[in-house]
Amino acid sequence: AGGAGAGLFSYNRGNYMFDQKMHYTRFQAGLNMAIAQTGIYKQDIAQLTALTVTRMDCFHGIAAMGLTILTAIYCPGKLGFHVPPPPGWLMGLMMVNVAGCYMFLGLTLWYCMHAAMRADTAATHMLTRFVRLPIPSQGMLDKARKFLSSYEEQPLSEVLRVPFTRHQKPAKGRNGGYNEAMDIDDAAKGRSRHGYDVPAWYRKEKAVDNVSTIDTIESMMPLAARGSAPEHFEAYREIQMEWMPYDVYARVCIFLAFMHLTHCWAYHQIGHLIQEVRAPFACSIVMLPMFVLQQVILTLDIAPGGMPIQRLGPCSLWFAYFAAICESVRWYNPQVQAVGFVLVYCAYAIHIVYTVQLLRLCAPSEEAPAIAESPGASWWPGEWRLPSAFQHAICLLAPPKELAPGVTDIAGELRAEQSGGPQVAGNQSTESTASEKRADVHRALGKQGESPAWFGVKVGLISLVIAWIWLTFGFTIEIMNQGTSHPSLLNAPGMPNNARDPRYRPAKPGKSEPTEVGTGGVAAGPAKGVHLGAMHRRLSDAEFVAAPTTPMRRDIANKLRELIPHLQEMARLGAPESAILSLPPAPAAAEVQWPAMFQPQLLTCGAHAQAAVALSRHGRGALLATPTMNLESFVLHGVAGHGTIVAASWDTEGLLLVTTTGDVFECAGAVPTAGKWACKLSTGPKLPIATAGKPFTGLVAVSRAPGEVQAAVIFPGDDSVTIFARSSSTWLPRGEVRTPASTAAAAHFSTSGSSLLVSAADGSVTELQMSNGQTSELASANTGHAGHAWAGACRLASGDLARLAVPVESSSQAKFILG
Repeated sequence: AGGAGAGLFSYNRGNYMFDQKMHYTRFQAGLNMAIAQTGIYKQDIAQLTALTVTRMDCFHGIAAMGLTILTAIYCPGKLGFHVPPPPGWLMGLMMVNVAGCYMFLGLTLWYCMHAAMRADTAATHMLTRFVRLPIPSQGMLDKARKFLSSYEEQPLSEVLRVPFTRHQKPAKGRNGGYNEAMDIDDAAKGRSRHGYDVPAWYRKEKAVDNVSTIDTIESMMPLAARGSAPEHFEAYREIQMEWMPYDVYARVCIFLAFMHLTHCWAYHQIGHLIQEVRAPFACSIVMLPMFVLQQVILTLDIAPGGMPIQRLGPCSLWFAYFAAICESVRWYNPQVQAVGFVLVYCAYAIHIVYTVQLLRLCAPSEEAPAIAESPGASWWPGEWRLPSAFQHAICLLAPPKELAPGVTDIAGELRAEQSGGPQVAGNQSTESTASEKRADVHRALGKQGESPAWFGVKVGLISLVIAWIWLTFGFTIEIMNQGTSHPSLLNAPGMPNNARDPRYRPAKPGKSEPTEVGTGGVAAGPAKGVHLGAMHRRLSDAEFVAAPTTPMRRDIANKLRELIPHLQEMARLGAPESAILSLPPAPAAAEVQWPAMFQPQLLTCGAHAQAAVALSRHGRGALLATPTMNLESFVLHGVAGHGTIVAASWDTEGLLLVTTTGDVFECAGAVPTAGKWACKLSTGPKLPIATAGKPFTGLVAVSRAPGEVQAAVIFPGDDSVTIFARSSSTWLPRGEVRTPASTAAAAHFSTSGSSLLVSAADGSVTELQMSNGQTSELASANTGHAGHAWAGACRLASGDLARLAVPVESSSQAKFILG
């Protein structure tokens, strides 16, 4: 009996030693696998974050490139610098797309910056505080270690246990069996130790291991976020909601920005190639690839579904193209212009419908697309509200909801063991309802259940819809106002661009001939004398001046051919003295004794008296009676402080003056009284000649007729005369014609205002008829007054020509010349 007891003691003691060694080895192996798996979890977080950060960096570069291209279009590529600008409707189409592109590129930069920084910050936070390697502490190692003397603590039934006997009955205080989940056959199960037939030390180890043995692996998950996937996936999916909308809508903004970029560049090319270069065929070649490019982008980025209304957007390019051609046809035609207006309305309507459709496509969808739960592709949880129309372009990836078959979460099992429960990732039930889970996942959304990222895109698209409607309304106002007394709502009438706008000015002479747009009209343009009777010019009351007919041209050509041999003979032999034509002598200057310190600069004549009035720039004057040359000096009272005088006219009502600031003065009375001529500022508007607050330095002539005042203006450096007429409220451009003189020195209306006398620098005087544009020379070039410059010419009541020559140097006196 003693030998049997010693044998049982030795046998059971050996089993105890072997079990303790295996227990420590198993402890080390489990921790090593948990540490390795946690390292994989850290890589999961780094790779998921790198996907977002890399994508945002890519979007950043694309947005920066787009901004560079857009700025080149907007700044150096501006239209209308050196040629007449494109019409306002075309600039509206271009500039709204420029503004929209700037807006969405700016949103792209901000969304990318926010998403990348938030994802990087969240990943760093999880890697440094949440997903940590389960390194055991000294206490854990001490708990796993057993002394051999602890065998003495075992009950006597285990110390002297007889082999191959079973003790299956539960002892008092035992709660359950062990090793019941083994998947073995019945025979093997009968030989194994399971249920309550396990050693006491094994039962004690399990009780110790389940109470904070792995105390460095603890759960940090909120209740509503716990799921069936590893905890780091559940935590990352919830945190991902804080940057996921910005990630998604940064991609949507890239799409919107480049659609607007291609639109604005195409409209820019319409303005350049049609309005400036006049190359419609080259422009059509640009429209075609831009149209195809936009259709391709729509195909790549937007998933098919429903009516593809967005396909209409690129069609606006063709409507604008043909509308620009109608606007720029060589010969004006009201019917063609009406067709152009309809095409412009169609382009605006397409942009309105297209933008509303984009607003619908970019909105978050209530139902997740089918691809949302498909493995191996872009994946996101079905409860995330994203624009499903862009499901192929988003390329979003969220952590999986469940472990793949055959994958074990050892770290999760350790957490489950220490928490006292048998559940592990992959087989545990969700602790919250679907609605609670959805509310917890979407806690980052706004009060209206919308992401701030979507809110920014929505407001941007709504603002574009408002812009398109506003442009349509403004274009309607422009159509209603054209041809009226207020054709422009912004530019002052008479400014250079407005004066040269062929749509808003009255016709030049020749209403029955076609008017070539923007070339100076029939009287001065290259179309003079061609295409007789082909078309008409609107807003015209002028009479047609017949151009030389074909027989007349043939007769002139024959006479020139007959004259050429005589000219060649004279050139070879030399012309006789009698053949040299002598120039008429220069008219002599009248003897005039000007008042002291008086330097006349302007000259005007009156139709009611055989006299002329000479004026200085600063308000002094002299009334000169002819032919006696009696002189009466006077002072203009009331014109000081409004600039120097640039134009004067004398009629039965008195003097009419214009200053360099555009102010018009009326000096009542036929002659001055007591050496003074009282003047007062006219109640009408200023003549629009002073720009940017600078005094005018060109030439001006002014005339008064019943009910209106007209002025002829030659702007500095210009070779054309712009005619303005003032009604009760404003100055309006009446027409424009090239100056008859190569270098104009002065201009003056006739007494009736029916003609304009233009004095050239060489002393010649040309009369321009205001009714039909015909010109005639009143005085030829005069070089007999050296040291003087011609300052003006006017007709006396007798019909004789009076001229004023002012000294170039102050040592000389001005000359009054008749003839």
